[in-house]
Amino acid sequence: MFKKNPQVFRLVKGRAGGQREKGFTLIEILVTLFILAIGLLGLASLLFEGMLNNQGAYLRTQASILAYDMADRMRANKDQATAYDNFTTDGASTALPACASQAAGCSAAGLVDYDKAAWTRQIQNVGSNMTMIPGGIGTISHDAATNTYTISVQWQEGSRSNAAGQIAGDNSYTVSFTL
Repeated sequence: MFKKNPQVFRLVKGRAGGQREKGFTLIEILVTLFILAIGLLGLASLLFEGMLNNQGAYLRTQASILAYDMADRMRANKDQATAYDNFTTDGASTALPACASQAAGCSAAGLVDYDKAAWTRQIQNVGSNMTMIPGGIGTISHDAATNTYTISVQWQEGSRSNAAGQIAGDNSYTVSFTL
């Protein structure tokens, strides 16, 4: 019935001359590179956010250490605890009282001044080569009705200050306790 024409058969199998296409086209390669680039950008973004969150966690840990340090100082000097009320490290003196260098040490009232100065030095990075919390401010308050002391430590977190997703109050740590 039909006579086979070898020329037609070759054209159906592939190109003229019997050659078949091998490999990828330029469009397929460009699409693959585009998808790979988007994936790598996403990975870089995840790494960057992870580093920001890690830095935030580090600063929160340092603030926690500082807040509990002052709470422990107040517990150790319980009789003078009310003298710590309404204290802030913002503008506070970092000079240690004279009793700090005396062999007899500080009295209970002198210990309050020493604790405040030492805590201020830690928060403001005075006398140390390592900043515990950048732009740190510590405050102590006392609610006489409930006899509750509240210690708050705030800091500047420059890497996240302009981030759209920053949580309000994300740069402060507060601890409350009673004596």
